[in-house]
Amino acid sequence: MNGCKRILSIILMSVILTGCSQRFSEIMLIENEPSEEQEHMFLSVFGYKADALNLIAIEKILNRFMEENPDIIVNYEGVKGIEYWKAFERRAEANVLDDVFMVDHDRVINMADKGKLADLSSLSTIENYQDRMKEQFISEDGSVYFLPTCISFYGLYINYSLLEAHGQKVPENWSDFMEVCDYFAAKGITPVIANNYASLRKLIAAKSLYSVYQQDTASAIKEFNREPAKLANTLRPGIEMVEEMIERKWIDCAEVLETEQTSDDLKLFVGGNRPFMVTGGWAAIRVKNMEPDFSYGVHAFPILDDGSVLVVEGNTCISVNAGSEHLEEVMRLVECITQPDSIWEYCDSQSSYTPLQDDRMPADRTILPATECFECGRIVLGSDFRLDLPVDASLVEITWQMLNGMPADEAVTQLKQLLTQ
Repeated sequence: MNGCKRILSIILMSVILTGCSQRFSEIMLIENEPSEEQEHMFLSVFGYKADALNLIAIEKILNRFMEENPDIIVNYEGVKGIEYWKAFERRAEANVLDDVFMVDHDRVINMADKGKLADLSSLSTIENYQDRMKEQFISEDGSVYFLPTCISFYGLYINYSLLEAHGQKVPENWSDFMEVCDYFAAKGITPVIANNYASLRKLIAAKSLYSVYQQDTASAIKEFNREPAKLANTLRPGIEMVEEMIERKWIDCAEVLETEQTSDDLKLFVGGNRPFMVTGGWAAIRVKNMEPDFSYGVHAFPILDDGSVLVVEGNTCISVNAGSEHLEEVMRLVECITQPDSIWEYCDSQSSYTPLQDDRMPADRTILPATECFECGRIVLGSDFRLDLPVDASLVEITWQMLNGMPADEAVTQLKQLLTQ
């Protein structure tokens, strides 16, 4: 790398004390030290990607930019999981945002309204995106406040070996899924592993919104924005499905409340005695590296009467701090990050689909069953950025309440209130 050298690239474990318990948060720093011969400009990137697999791709992209811009040094800080959002919100409140940072649906809405996000609409790489992704990030006035760097998906991990040992078949629809889950529940085996962050809300979206994405979705989204109660009512079938899963003991509520995404859930699945796990497709490579001693694959959710549906969304979305002192240089950095080769390196590193007009598919063969559903269009957008409503946070809240005993009817009522706050 011209003009600088990497001086720190290690995972640090910070202990966060909560009451009498302690929780660990993974933090990754990629810092670069400039040569003494010339002055350098420093840019910072803050992200929720802190796993080695992600960071290899991220580091390569940042190194490429620094080689092309030897007078600029880019440092990356990544915090894993939910702890990232807590740290991010503290920085936003203190007005000490990094130059580039990762965002999600709810935070884009909040920060764009407050003028904290720079408009990216002048970037040349926007023309490379798929139309369905442009619909997500190009506002009606033409402004662009974030760009996705992948299309991630949420699916059902299936332990083929365990199903075979019990004489059960891979479920292809809701009836099949009920039969298999009831079988394992009757054996005293909780069939579904879910995490405390996204699993249940993605299942709700899959069950409830499939018909919305098979028609004039844009009109439906506008109607939801005008009347949030209609969205809450539309989500009722998925909420009732989660209630049924709880009642039939397909999930262990106490377990789900404590199960961290892409961490505890993977450990439970790799243990080999549970047939199903609901989590992101990007975890497939992590599962593989944990060397499970059974055969498995990642499928769409078999929760429709006539088949399965895959939940997808533009993900690892990046935004630019409107208050950055180096906006011109930061825009060049984002343009480098969103180049086709950069996008593909990142997507392939975490078994995700490219958001660009590109027919390349991830090399990971364990996600082939899910990919078949993706290619034939049986999909739902789990976090649709056209919705001007705090959907993600609201669904997180009501699923937490349901895990603590709230019935579906009350959950729908509370969802209506949350969506209008």
